[in-house]
Amino acid sequence: MTSKKIQNEVFDLYYELGITQPAEIDLEAIAYHKQAVVKQKPLSGCEARIIGAGDSAIITVNSNSDRERQKFSIGHELGHWFKDRGKIGNLCAATDMELGAKKQKPRENIANQFASELLMPHFLMRSVINGSQFNSDLVSSVARAFDCSFMASLRRTIKMDHHMGFMACYKKCGTRRYFEKHSQLPGAFFPPRHVPNGSAVQKVISGETLKGPILVDGNVWCREDLASGSVVLEQAFHYHDDEFLTLVWWQDEEPIWKLCEAIGSL
Repeated sequence: MTSKKIQNEVFDLYYELGITQPAEIDLEAIAYHKQAVVKQKPLSGCEARIIGAGDSAIITVNSNSDRERQKFSIGHELGHWFKDRGKIGNLCAATDMELGAKKQKPRENIANQFASELLMPHFLMRSVINGSQFNSDLVSSVARAFDCSFMASLRRTIKMDHHMGFMACYKKCGTRRYFEKHSQLPGAFFPPRHVPNGSAVQKVISGETLKGPILVDGNVWCREDLASGSVVLEQAFHYHDDEFLTLVWWQDEEPIWKLCEAIGSL
C-alpha cells in the first residue's frame, strides 16, 4: 500500500467525519466509528493488541505507557484494522511501532504509516508548515497543534517533503545513530556517519550553547565539492541522554537540484 493511497484513505475518512482541524482528531471516536472499541489495561511484552471478529474489533493499549505512546498505538492498531478488517488477531511490541526502524515487517511499516497519517494528516499538516522555516520552533508548533510528541512531529514534518534537508541524531562520541531526510535529497548530502567538523552539532556536543539555527558552510554537510559558496541553516541541541539532534535545511536548494539534474543526465 503506497503512502498516497494511505493519505487518500484517511482524507476520505476525515471528510466523511467532518474533521477539518487538528483539534477535532479523536482516535478513540474514530475507532468506534469503525466498530473498534478501545480499552486500556496493563500489558506485558507488547504496547497494544487488536482482536477482530467479523466487522468488530477490540483494541487494547498499555495503560502504563504515556498518553502520546497510547495515541500512536491506537493509530497503529487502526492501521491493521483498516488493512485486514475482519481477520485480525495481533500483538504489537514497542519495536513494531518505531518509526524508521530497520528490518521492520512490511505490515508493521504500513500500520505505522497509517498511525502517522491519522495523527497528523497530510492535508492538515500543509496549513501548519507552509511558508515555514525548518527549525525546532516549527516542530514544536506541529506537536502542539496535533498533540503529538516532538520526535513524531519532527519525523512527520520531514516526511512532508516541504523543506529540503534532514534531521540527524549523533551520540556524544560523534557517531550517527539515525536520520530522516527529504525523499529527493541526493546521497552526497546525507548526514555522514561521524559528526562533521565545523557543524553546529559538533559545537553543541563539545559543550557550546547555541540559540536557534545558525548559518553553516554548505560543504560541511556535503561529502563532495558540490556546495561551494552555499550555506545551510543548522540548529543543533541536546535531545536527551546520549542523543544530540541537528536540523539541517538547504534554504538555497540550487546545489542539490544541480546534482539531481547531473545524475539524471548520466
